[in-house]
Parts: sequence; C-alpha cells; structure tokens
Amino acid sequence: MKNLKYLIYLTTTIATFSCSELEETPHGFLANDNFYSTEENVFSGLQYAYQASQRSDFYSMWINIGLLGVGQMDTKPSFTQRNATEFRNWTFNSTTEALRAFFAGCYTGISRANTVIDNSDKINFSEDALKNQYIGEAKFLRAFYYFYLVRLYGEVPVYTDAKNPNVTYETPVSSIQEIYDLIIADLTFASQNVPSFSLRGRADGNAAKGLLSKVYLHLASSKEYGSPKYDWVSDQTQMYALAATNASQALNSGVFALDTSILHTFPDNNPSSKEKLFVWSSNPATNNSTGMTSLHTTFSPYTWYSQFYTNEPITGTIKPYWGGWETAWYHSDKLATHHQDDLRRKLYASTTYGNASGANPSNRPQNFNMKYFAINQSFYEGDTSWPWLRTSDIALVHAEAVGPTAEGYASINTIRNRVGLEDLTPGMSRNDFISAVWQEREWELAMEGHLLFDIRRTKRVDSHVGSQVNFPYFHPLPQREVDLNNAIELDPEKESLR
Repeated sequence: MKNLKYLIYLTTTIATFSCSELEETPHGFLANDNFYSTEENVFSGLQYAYQASQRSDFYSMWINIGLLGVGQMDTKPSFTQRNATEFRNWTFNSTTEALRAFFAGCYTGISRANTVIDNSDKINFSEDALKNQYIGEAKFLRAFYYFYLVRLYGEVPVYTDAKNPNVTYETPVSSIQEIYDLIIADLTFASQNVPSFSLRGRADGNAAKGLLSKVYLHLASSKEYGSPKYDWVSDQTQMYALAATNASQALNSGVFALDTSILHTFPDNNPSSKEKLFVWSSNPATNNSTGMTSLHTTFSPYTWYSQFYTNEPITGTIKPYWGGWETAWYHSDKLATHHQDDLRRKLYASTTYGNASGANPSNRPQNFNMKYFAINQSFYEGDTSWPWLRTSDIALVHAEAVGPTAEGYASINTIRNRVGLEDLTPGMSRNDFISAVWQEREWELAMEGHLLFDIRRTKRVDSHVGSQVNFPYFHPLPQREVDLNNAIELDPEKESLR
C-alpha cells in the first residue's frame, strides 16, 4: 500500500490533459523512470489503474449518462447535479460538462493502464506468467475504457502507450473499426494470459471473455439492425458465433456462475456471490471485501446520517440500511411491467420503518433500488459496489447470440426460473425470441447501465424513448477536447449521424 500511495505523485500518469512542460527534470521525486523497479511496483501501478473506475469523473458521471433518459431511473426534480436535467431530457450537447468529465475519466484509466504495460518490460519478474498476467489485466482495463468510449462517442483518439502529456493533443480520432480492433486484441490477450480467480475489484481471464462476448454481440447486432457507423462489420454471423463462444466459456469457467437466486446477489453485501465477473471495490483488490464507498447514497431514502429500516428480500426480516440522498429510484412504470411473481420486484423497496420492530411504517411513492443498499459502515461510507459485469448479463448475451435454439432457451430460462417465472414459450420465431431476450435484459439488469447501449446497438433509441431525440446513437465529443486537440477535425456529415 505504501507504493500505491506514492503513485499519486506520478505526474506523467495523472497529468494526461496538462499542456505544460518542465524545462528541467526535477530530482528527488518518484516518476516512471525511477518508480518501476520491481514486480511489486508494477502491481501497485495496476491497483492504481483499477482505481480509476472509482473516480467520480467516471462512475458518478456514468450514473447520469447511462441511466437517465432511458426510462428506468426516476429522480426528484431538484436533482440537477452532473447535468442530470440535460440527460433526463436528452438536451445535452458538446458543452455539457459531465460528458467532458466522463471522457477525461476514461482516459485517466487508459493512461494508468498504458503506464503499467509500458513499464512491465523494464522489470525482471520472478516468472513470465506473472508479468503477462499483470499486462493482461492492464489490457483488460484499457479495453474496458475504450469500449465505453467507442459506444458512447464513436470515433475518439487512441493512445496505446504512456505518451508525454504534451503530445496527447496532437492525436486524431481513430475509426470505430480501429478502436474495436484494439479492444478485441487486448481482451484476447487478457483472456489467454490472466488465470482464473475471483477477487472483488479485479478482472481475471473469465471476465475478459465475458467482456469480449459483449463486444462481439455489439458488433453483430449493430450490423444486423443497421445502427449507424457499423456498416464496416463484414460478417455478423461470425460475430454472433464469437459472442456465443466467449459467453459460454465465461459461464462454464467453474469460477463464476449464476447465483441460485437473484436475491443471493443483491443487496450487494454478499462477497461469496459467484455472479460478479467484475465489480469496482475501494479495497486494494487483494481480498473479497467491498470496502467503504458512497455509492448507496444516490439510491437510498433520505435519512440524515442515520439508518432506515426495510424488509430484507430473502427472509422478509426488517433490517437496517444506511440512508442517502434519495436521489434516484426505479421508475414505477417499469416496475409495473414485471410479473407479480417476479422475485426481482423485491429488489425495490417502497415501504420503510422507523425501527427493526416495524414501527412507523411509511409507504413511499419511490421504488428505492436495493441493488445498491448498504448495511455496514456509516452514512457516507457503505459496503456497496457497482457491478460492471455480471454472469446474468453474459447468459443473456449468449441467449441473444444463439437465438431460439435449445442453448438459447436454456440460457434465458435459467434467468427466468430463478426469479420465479416460467419458461419461455417453445417454438418462438427468431424475432419474438430476441425481443423476449431484450425484455429480460431490461428486467434483469435494470439500473446497471446496460440499456442505453442495448437500444443503440439494436437501433431502437427513438422507439424506446418515445420521441426523436438529439444525438440518439453517439453523444457529441466534448467541445473542450475538440478545441484543445489540434488533430481532431470533425466531419459534419458524420456528426449528423450522432
């Protein structure tokens, strides 16, 4: 941990967007040239790269960008932080600050990952397998951030080494195809070189395969349904096959699996869950505890520095959870679409109590999202993590990729059965089956940040939102980044496709 603290002084990794240059190299502080001398240093750098997903310019911005505007998340009218109003109403534009902050947050993670990759070759590792593992984890992270960037913004600049900060603003955007080529190469390397393990906050080779399955599905479906800027994909059938293969390998790894019940996965206080392929954890990524985060404050009822009480989903016992800002909850219209027998309804609390005995019941109009409730720690520090990748997501990727086959039915029915729903009707047409998978994804992955990309890759943005919106398929590149980067030349014709 001592090494990890030192890393905050590595100005070459955190000054990604600085335009100043020192004329003389100062002496007596840590930099890339003198910090990376042991494999322990590389591991510290890797931890630093993982922690970029916990920065507020990444996950906090993503909550608004990814969840608002797609109809799942409702908020109080006074919630305007991080451009909430603009995302809720689809009135964001190139000057929206949260878009610039998220853009910068992704590149912070990329810069840290590149620094690990660049410096690993300088170190004498005890074994080559460990070196390749650390490089593989860093490449997973680089692919993870570029996958968010390319799906959100489209063409963006690509950096594959830890460049001097002064040359980062002389890099043109790469094509979407070039970005996906890098993502696939990085995840393929990670899947082949990172061994299987299950540690909260880290990604193993199975997580790489799971993410790779999502990449191939995005390419295949974008091509099939004519989503803008994916006409270059040459063989959607092959992409679907690769999505299915990688999904199947991740699901049958023996390390990760579907939990027997969705209620064993959430509320997010079960470190033994096999469902979490990749989550962020504020602990140093060396054990399975979540650590203290403030994520729950967005989704919990407002109780000022105190706890509230509600029914724990599995047993129905009234338990204390830490309160928050009462900012966001599951939209009542979406909850109403769930079948009455769907156990996932229990993950949204609308009744709270004054104590564990059930005193002072309060029926609220909000459906608070128990996926992110916190039991332990305190008001602003809870045991909640964000699930970037879950096996249920990958099971539904598999079902969509293989269609109405025996395998496809098995994948989606497993998800349905564990929440108390019957099998899908056998013999469905491919269109009806795929539509059922899309609906199941909405229910299963509600408020986890997948729906925006699902409706984009299947060209359903306007029909899903219910009106024509600005920038339906790609958010605009942040104007500040365009102004600063002399090499970015926007094509008005391409921009109109956003």
